[in-house]
Amino acid sequence: MDQKTLIVSCVEYYGFLKNVPANKVFLSFRQASILPILLESNTHFPEMDLDFYAGMIDGMIAIESDAEDNDYMHYKERISLVTEVVSMLAKKHDLDDVAACTMYYASHAAEMVSEDSSGYYQKMAEDIFAMIEAE
Repeated sequence: MDQKTLIVSCVEYYGFLKNVPANKVFLSFRQASILPILLESNTHFPEMDLDFYAGMIDGMIAIESDAEDNDYMHYKERISLVTEVVSMLAKKHDLDDVAACTMYYASHAAEMVSEDSSGYYQKMAEDIFAMIEAE
C-alpha cells in the first residue's frame, strides 16, 4: 500500500470505528505523531490490514466518540475519494504524501466530506479538489 493510501485509509477507517469525523482524526494523528509510526510500520509489515493499524493506534492514543449514533459509515467511499483528491493536491502543489494529506485534512472541504450527512463523500474528486483550491 502506498503512503497516501495508507494514511487516508487509516484516518477514514479509524474515524468510522470511533465515530469521529476524519478531519479530527487526522489532526489527532498529527498531534500524537502517529503518521510517522504508521509509515514506518507499513515498511516493516506491508501485508497488514486496517484492523492491525487500528489496533496499533488504539494502543497509542484513545479518541473518544463525539456522537451516540454511528454517523460516519461511508468510510470506504471516502477512502477512494480522498486518496484521489490527495493525489491531485500532491501533483498540483508538488507535495509529498504526508504534506498533501495535511493540506486536504486541514481544508473546509475535508470537514464537509467527513460528515456523512453532507453527502459530499458522493461528489467527484475533481469537485472536492476545486473546493480546496478555492479556499
